[in-house]
Amino acid sequence: MNSRRQISPPAERIRREGLFRKGGLYLIALSGGCDSVSLLFLMKELAETEGFALHALHVNHGLREEAAADEDFCTELCRRLAVPVSVYREDVAAVSKRDKISLEEAGRECRYRRLREMADVLLADAVLTAHQRDDQAETVLHALLRGSGLSGLCGMEKWRPFGSTELIRPLLGFTRAELEEYLRGKGETWREDASNTDEGYTRNYIRRTLLPQMEERFPGAAEHVSAAADHLREAGKTLRRLADDWLAENARGDVLSLEPLSRLDPGLLFFVWRQFLARTGLRDLTRVHFDSLKELPGKPAGTRAVLPGGRSVIREQEGLRLVTENERPEPETLPRLEIRTFPRPAALKIPDTPYTKWMDCAIITHDICLRHRQRGDYLILANGKQKKLARFLVDEKIPLGERDSLWLLADGPHILWVVGHRLSYAARITESTETVAEVKISL
Repeated sequence: MNSRRQISPPAERIRREGLFRKGGLYLIALSGGCDSVSLLFLMKELAETEGFALHALHVNHGLREEAAADEDFCTELCRRLAVPVSVYREDVAAVSKRDKISLEEAGRECRYRRLREMADVLLADAVLTAHQRDDQAETVLHALLRGSGLSGLCGMEKWRPFGSTELIRPLLGFTRAELEEYLRGKGETWREDASNTDEGYTRNYIRRTLLPQMEERFPGAAEHVSAAADHLREAGKTLRRLADDWLAENARGDVLSLEPLSRLDPGLLFFVWRQFLARTGLRDLTRVHFDSLKELPGKPAGTRAVLPGGRSVIREQEGLRLVTENERPEPETLPRLEIRTFPRPAALKIPDTPYTKWMDCAIITHDICLRHRQRGDYLILANGKQKKLARFLVDEKIPLGERDSLWLLADGPHILWVVGHRLSYAARITESTETVAEVKISL
């Protein structure tokens, strides 16, 4: 007999996606509007049947006369549902003025900052926001009307990294009408933001005028726009993976090889730059920045493209180097390499530590050295075939920013040991091994 407590069809739709773990803690962004109130009720249903905990967070922007009433509504709702809630009051107008951004952007910055902070305090498994399918269509149309590239047209992802945790949007498959129907069926109310009727805001115009007209002329328009964004997002993932593969072969630390870059397909070039610069936290780049980077290979050596955050890319003779103004790189210290040999014992008890390995001494030559990766490096696999080191690092999901700092025990281009990770199959101890070499690295 199934002992699972009966849940509503909308909650069951979310449950089937397997987004939440038993024993987890999830932080909900709660504004008091229809979408976030629906999310709170749906997650409350699932928390009781799936065995996880909730915490809500409300940010009072201090912009509207109704802000205090919104705050009271949220705290009372959470009290009624026995969901802990944290409330923050922010001077969004002051943030907007200080940072020279719109009130909408400032409000978003304040909310997301508080969500990141609270997620850290609670050690939350994820932050949940109530974006739904109509929001997705608005986001994509807004990006299209602003002339955004592929990244903007991909819309919002259901899951993405968020500070030290992740952000999940469980309602992206629901329409606003479905959520309203869900709450009305429960006899519940929500708060309405009067500013959402002001069509002076582009997103409000898209929501209130453009999308309804599109739906009238093309029924299902919002769903189709969202579906198109899903397809574009998959294409974007493929391009990012191809860009990562290219960088694994052609990036060395903060330098891009010039000759391969000049042969790169223009459709991939944007993603190569985007992935390369994202390693340093540079994400909010404009088309002007990318245009200057695209032109840089054709400029004389010494020319630089200026980027935000005090960073630049400089054209060198054979590469393009990312630099930070007034940077002073620390001199690198070579790790200590110790090799001890002894006869192969009858009973093998090979140490399972990341920085000590046993190898067949026959593989050790006078040409071995400890170094960082170079073009042409490879490992030997169990099937005896060679595998490019660059491909190995991608498959092992070693972060791009760490690959150039990995220490390698190398015999020419043959990598005997990716220190801290993998030993080449050719270096393993076998029945025919006569002498064991214990190789120890002290970082």
